[in-house]
Amino acid sequence: MSTVIHLELNLLLLIILFAIAYQVRKNINQQMSRRLFRNTVDGIICMLLLDCAWVLIEGRQFPGAIEINRVVNAVFLAGGVVMGCIWYLYVLETLGYTITRRLFFIVMIPGFISAELSFVSIQSGWIFDISPDNIYVRGPGYSVQVGLVILVLVVSLIHIIFRILTGDERIPREHIKRLLAIYIIPVIGTFFALPHTGMPGTWTCAAVSIVLIYMDEQDGEIQRDSLTGLNNRKVVNMVFPEYLKQRTPESELYLFLIDLDRFKQINDTFGHPAGDRALVEASNLLKQSLRGIRAIVARIGGDEFLIMGFFSGDREAAAFKETIEWNFNAFNQTGKLPHSLGASVGYHVYESGQSLEGFLKSTDEELYKEKELRRRRREGNTPAQHS
Repeated sequence: MSTVIHLELNLLLLIILFAIAYQVRKNINQQMSRRLFRNTVDGIICMLLLDCAWVLIEGRQFPGAIEINRVVNAVFLAGGVVMGCIWYLYVLETLGYTITRRLFFIVMIPGFISAELSFVSIQSGWIFDISPDNIYVRGPGYSVQVGLVILVLVVSLIHIIFRILTGDERIPREHIKRLLAIYIIPVIGTFFALPHTGMPGTWTCAAVSIVLIYMDEQDGEIQRDSLTGLNNRKVVNMVFPEYLKQRTPESELYLFLIDLDRFKQINDTFGHPAGDRALVEASNLLKQSLRGIRAIVARIGGDEFLIMGFFSGDREAAAFKETIEWNFNAFNQTGKLPHSLGASVGYHVYESGQSLEGFLKSTDEELYKEKELRRRRREGNTPAQHS
């Protein structure tokens, strides 16, 4: 591939990545996944810039050319493994792992090793060397560098495949499969580039993957709540007409509205990060409650959630309400949060001719009655039984 085409391809990808980086920085969502994605974009931009610098320097003769070429290659080789580690962290976070400081340093170990070996090679030539005519040459220890790259790629790939095979109720399987599909692109590029010095491979393909991830995220933002990953109100609007067509006398359509108890108090006492975590845990509990039930769950604003699905009648709907309450109580027994997590649940069966707004209003009235009942119970003004 000619130098001009190599540079043009990199510059085109750089323009796209700079635009993505700008948009990502404008997003107020500062979840770990967003920060890791932003770091990944920044890192790939740096790697493409280094690749452009290498193309412009390689084989040229000017004062200091060899020394500059050594530094560029050292940074490029070290950055490759470091970026692989950052990508691995992004994969882990996407799969539901909590990125602690300890986990961060463990995952970054191959990157630290590669950085040390690469910069030592500026003088030793062990990983790479630069010939007198300013041409990059692989050193006798280059296989160690390759081994570190493959280690990071294979371990992260194993994690993705393992999650697909075992499943995780918190992470949709389709989302993990999309991550695998996007992940394969830079892996193929890496193995293609390893035996061909100077060919665009890893970072060209990684840039393409970033563009695909960003497009997928943007598409998801239209229908997904960014904090909890649940459906949003737009999805409910789209699904409602289809659900109306599917209801039968044996399978009636029910709407549940769920409101977290004393959520404002959680925010005021423990801070907004604790409030965010409460919302995430509540969304996980609701998804857990839906196991085996044909329904959708959505966050429709603040601490309000919605479930719309099919039940045989009021008895089954009431049992489902009790399942939600039981799951919340069981979660509180684990002590994972410094506060209790409770939810008021109101439900209503669809009445023929109702609009979605009417359906919501009827259910909201039931939720209000439930919240009043719970308040009176706390104050000891009403018996525990509810007719």
